[in-house]
Amino acid sequence: MSAKIAQVKANNHAHHLIFGTGLIGSYLGGALIRAQQRVSFVGRKHFISQISARFTLSDYSGNRCELDGQGQGFLLDELAKVEAVDILWLCVKCTALESAAADMRELVTKNTIIICCQNGVGTHHVIENAFPHNHVIRAMVPFNVVNDEPGVFHRGTEGSMILEVSPALNDSIKWLSRQMNTEMLPVDISYHMTDLQWAKLQLNLGNAVNALADIPVKAMLETREYRFFIARLMNELLKVTEKQKIKLPKIANLPNTWIPSVLKLPNLLFKLVAKKMLAIDPQAKTSMWWDLHNQRTTEIDFINGKVVSQAKKLDMTAPANEWMVSLIHQAQSSKRLTAKEFKAALLQFEQENNT
Repeated sequence: MSAKIAQVKANNHAHHLIFGTGLIGSYLGGALIRAQQRVSFVGRKHFISQISARFTLSDYSGNRCELDGQGQGFLLDELAKVEAVDILWLCVKCTALESAAADMRELVTKNTIIICCQNGVGTHHVIENAFPHNHVIRAMVPFNVVNDEPGVFHRGTEGSMILEVSPALNDSIKWLSRQMNTEMLPVDISYHMTDLQWAKLQLNLGNAVNALADIPVKAMLETREYRFFIARLMNELLKVTEKQKIKLPKIANLPNTWIPSVLKLPNLLFKLVAKKMLAIDPQAKTSMWWDLHNQRTTEIDFINGKVVSQAKKLDMTAPANEWMVSLIHQAQSSKRLTAKEFKAALLQFEQENNT
């Protein structure tokens, strides 16, 4: 029998804490407040100052909601002031999981449910190992959030947040997903989160291309050279998942195995076939673009790097993903290619590997 305890249930009296409040965390916390949940935030001053006052959620479809600062905000050195946490939403980057686990220790009780919102596959194991007696579940966040206007958190791309359902938390998570599910934050559930994370990872492989192309996602997708290379990155992942007999669930408007072929279509055909794929905010950029722009460590090792490491375990190769990992590492060490240099290098890579 598991030693884990699940006495706390998701309900209107539960105390939610957004730990690592940034772009996603601010939007998620706002959606929880809108769902009449009790919410606190822990994060950097830049974000805490915004969500502690009146702030706004908006999205690419034109939806907008103003929130009157119902959530309490705390900085990392104020953790002693945070009241007992029932549900902790962990919204830090993969690169910060170990330090977050240490900081969370004084907040997590034996009954706290921890929801990991990280990219990648299997990254939640760091938290499971740190808190073996707590229920740790995963959330998949497929959309992009920007904060270009002070106090406004804008969801620029489509996609439903998916919450993992486990037998012990079946009723609680189903209840929570129903409470949160709105047009501003579509929420669904899944019993097969690892497969879902591989499917999300496939869609994230283009993040590095976006970061180096230095243009919005929509403009990147409208450029065939970038789409063709992203298709190559995705095909390498599909070979890895096929060998592992992982059946990727559909999380985009097309089956995952179809996406590379659609990306390779000529521009005119692509725009006709992929209208929903292009139905995104014209200024939206990926989180990896923002990380490089702000000179922060990216999640490249947990995204494209995961394909490379898994391929090696299976005695396979993933040269395109390996190349992207090396380019992002170079960019992080102040040897970043210009957008023009990257496009030229990409075309050369395609010529040399066009087999």
